[in-house]
Amino acid sequence: MKEISRKRKIIFTVLKVDSIPCSLVGKKMIFSYKGERLSESWDLRWPMPWIEQEFRKIVLKYELVSKEEISRIYNPEEPDQYVEVRIRSYIDMTVPELLGEAVQCYCGQEALISNTGSRRINYHDLYRDSRRLAKGLISLGVKKNNNVAVWAVNSPEVVISQFGISNAGAVFVPLNAYEKQLRMQALLKQSNTHTLIMQVGAKGTENIELLYKICPELCDAEPGKLNSVTFPNLKNVIVISGDEYPGTYGWSDVLSIGDSVENQILDERQNQIDIDDVVHIIYTSGSTGNPKGVMLSHGNIIENANSMAELMKLTEEDVMCVQAPLFHCFGSIACVIAGVISGSSMVMVNRFKTCIALSLIEREKCTILSGVPTLFISCMEQLKSEYYDISSLRTGIVAGASCSSKTIETIKDIMGIENLILSYGLTEASPCVSALKGTDESAAGTVGKPIPGVQVKISADEDSYMSGESLVGEVLVKGYNVMKGYYNLPEETSKVINSDGWLRTGDLGCINEDGYLCIKGRKKDIVIRCGENISPSEIEDFMVTCPDISEAYAVGIPDCLTGEEIAVFIKLKENSKATDEDIRSCCRGKLATNKIPKYIIFVKEFPLSDTGKVLKKDLKKVAMETKKYKESQKIWTN
Repeated sequence: MKEISRKRKIIFTVLKVDSIPCSLVGKKMIFSYKGERLSESWDLRWPMPWIEQEFRKIVLKYELVSKEEISRIYNPEEPDQYVEVRIRSYIDMTVPELLGEAVQCYCGQEALISNTGSRRINYHDLYRDSRRLAKGLISLGVKKNNNVAVWAVNSPEVVISQFGISNAGAVFVPLNAYEKQLRMQALLKQSNTHTLIMQVGAKGTENIELLYKICPELCDAEPGKLNSVTFPNLKNVIVISGDEYPGTYGWSDVLSIGDSVENQILDERQNQIDIDDVVHIIYTSGSTGNPKGVMLSHGNIIENANSMAELMKLTEEDVMCVQAPLFHCFGSIACVIAGVISGSSMVMVNRFKTCIALSLIEREKCTILSGVPTLFISCMEQLKSEYYDISSLRTGIVAGASCSSKTIETIKDIMGIENLILSYGLTEASPCVSALKGTDESAAGTVGKPIPGVQVKISADEDSYMSGESLVGEVLVKGYNVMKGYYNLPEETSKVINSDGWLRTGDLGCINEDGYLCIKGRKKDIVIRCGENISPSEIEDFMVTCPDISEAYAVGIPDCLTGEEIAVFIKLKENSKATDEDIRSCCRGKLATNKIPKYIIFVKEFPLSDTGKVLKKDLKKVAMETKKYKESQKIWTN
């Protein structure tokens, strides 16, 4: 979208002056990237045209990327005169404005295709329905900056909700469609959700029944008049269904309500939105297991998605197979926002099943497939036994878990995806930090170089060490992509973003002599399975509620298919004779399916350090020596 470049601006803010006979501190001057001054001229007692001239010289040479820096600019005729300024370059566009530009460029182009292919929504209809939803939400009392949660699998309605919520000046809060009771209760409370948009149920979910359990007042409430003790901020529940459910609005009802609201009311709301406003809160597991909502701004996500679109060279001719869940930043940003920037068509995959993904690629002639390594590995396994015409695929991104250079090359060869990009990132970084494309030998085993506008460095602290010529330490990230913080958790935010704006990723890495970033492991105790962050402490806390378990410790161990699998070490209570199956039965329906351990190992004692802490490194080694683990890995390595 050429409009993205036209929306770029550079703002100069004066911080300090020297040998200048008037006060300039705090004054701002804004330029387009073509050097046109967009702000009013400064009304100064002593005209100093050299300042604007020097600003313009900088603008005309400036890199087309969002970033911020401090610089001194000197008067070329009187070198003792200078202004110290903060220079910030940015895309001056909000998410509602992005969709507005997209409909101007790609009006009749297909935007969303349902997994069955029966529903095909063009950009005009996406724009129209997102505005209808926004007006409906405003009518239901949604104010600017209110949090509106969406609890559903991938569907056109989720994308309409993503843009509709943003149009209303509210915050899109996507929740994992497969969350169970305790976690869902914690998420709704911590997020202060005002309105919940949800699907009634899908394979593996019983969402409406679960909601009535944790919010019983909903059963007797009139729609829009919920008064919950547990969720005092929750006022509305909207179901994506044609059926009626007590206490809820139907999807079509809210759109109809929106039709009665004047466009001027919505336009006035949108005029209040700033690019630095929070637009998404995406939840991720921390090392404590407590839900942490990552706050991302309009500026965060649009610039990052634009980088993804440029890496893949997306155009309106592309058809994207959106298998990545939209409740993750990869799906909602690197797929949906990048797709809208480019005018691409997006096929919604509502559940991960290899044969479904391959069938959709074949049917819709998809050109883009992005996801975690597991997706690609499973597709290659399926292609060994069954033929699908996937010759239309040309590009995609592999992200969310570690992936070897050999695997990348195998994917290219077997699936024919020549422009396959390996990306490293995290939710707190909007999400992309670095990317690797091409086959440079010096890049083997790396995750590429930082994308434009993003800085990466290695922390030299007590945990760092030398590996050959490289310092291995925690990977730190700085740039436009760093989150605004964790929602309502200032102390947690201060732990990961320092006073200079550097984000602590919790990952260990190094930078090789050619500037490529290598990831060596993680400092934080998180398991990443199929791209999903899973907190071991959450599993441990649940395990000890099972009647047979005395103690339990969970660890992540490498897996060729999923990236990592969960192994749990269990010390049973005296006289208990519980089996693997007994433990799994205890988990079913209470832990999300992806959090149920693959490996259950019974022990009498745990390895301890001198200070009495359980040595999880030793537990990992034990798990990887078990017969079951070794046999499972042979399947994928032979």
